[in-house]
Order: sequence, then C-alpha cells, then structure tokens
Amino acid sequence: MESVNCGEGGEEQTNFAREEAWDSHRRCLSTVFVVLSENRLVSYFTLSPFIVSLKIRENMPEPKKELVMELRGRLERLLGMDIKYSSVPTILLGQFCLQNEYRGRGIGGELLAKVIKPYAVLYAARIGGVGLSLHAKKQVAKRFYLNPKKNPLASGFQAVSKGSTYELFYPFAAEAIAVRRALIERFKSKEFR
Repeated sequence: MESVNCGEGGEEQTNFAREEAWDSHRRCLSTVFVVLSENRLVSYFTLSPFIVSLKIRENMPEPKKELVMELRGRLERLLGMDIKYSSVPTILLGQFCLQNEYRGRGIGGELLAKVIKPYAVLYAARIGGVGLSLHAKKQVAKRFYLNPKKNPLASGFQAVSKGSTYELFYPFAAEAIAVRRALIERFKSKEFR
C-alpha cells in the first residue's frame, strides 16, 4: 500500500493506507479491501461495524433534532416497524480512496455502487446493520457523495449531521434482510454442512 496516492484532498486516506491500513486490518479494527485492475491498485476502502444514534437530547440543536427525527421516520418506514432503540447498527465506510490517476473518470461512483455497497450489504446481513454510514468533509460530501452526476447512490444518502464534517447514511435494510433470509435458507438446506 506504499504506492497509494489519493491526490489533493485525500491526504488522510493516503497516510492511512501507507501507515495504518495493515495494522487496522490485522487488529480487526476494520476490514481493508483493495480493488485491482490488471494487478494495479485502483482503490481501497475499509468497512467496520458502527452505530447511528437516534437519541434526541435536550441540548441538541434544532437542525440536528430534525435530521435525527427524519432519519428515524425513514428507517421506520423501510423496516415497517417502530424503532424503540436509541441507536441502530450500520456498516461504516471508514476510508475510501481512489488512486489519483483514476479520479475524474466516474470510477468512484461506480465502485461505491457496484463494489462497496454490495460488500456492506453482505456484512450487514451477517452481523446486523440497516445501512452504510460515513463521515466526509463538507466539500467532499457535496462534491461526491450527494452529487448524482458523480455518485449513482446520491439520492439515497441522508445527512445525519452537518457541519465541517457531514455524517451521511445510506439505508439498505431491505437488501440486507433479503440476503440474510437467503443465507438462512442455504443453511437450512445443509449447503453449509
């Protein structure tokens, strides 16, 4: 991972890949995935368990309260049940880097939709989770994650908190439930035995 270069604005991801990725993976703090094309590194990303708080606190600013209530309502509609918990499990996209030479070609959005999300859904089906969470600098959130021209999943993302860093959430509860049901059926049919 010494050759990782995430380009301008991706210094944190470059440093993580070069200095911390292997230790993070080895110590089970996150799972590091690498995307290769013809044995060349295109991208890397990390996934780990996470929670999103749905608790409304008295001293919480009104805009944050509204975001949390909106998210709770959306999740309740998706799950078809009242959520009585103060938090829900999600899968955290902790790091996501596209090598500098591949930026600006629409590859980042494709990776998010066709590689990262399916892995996150599979993780969620196995360990529990109702969506993908991530934290992004305001500019990155607006320029990439919430931009439908660059990210095919943009319309599904919801801000959980805003500021200089956005906490974003992409729900996929129905997909994770369907995968879990399929895994259970495979187990029942003794494919795993």
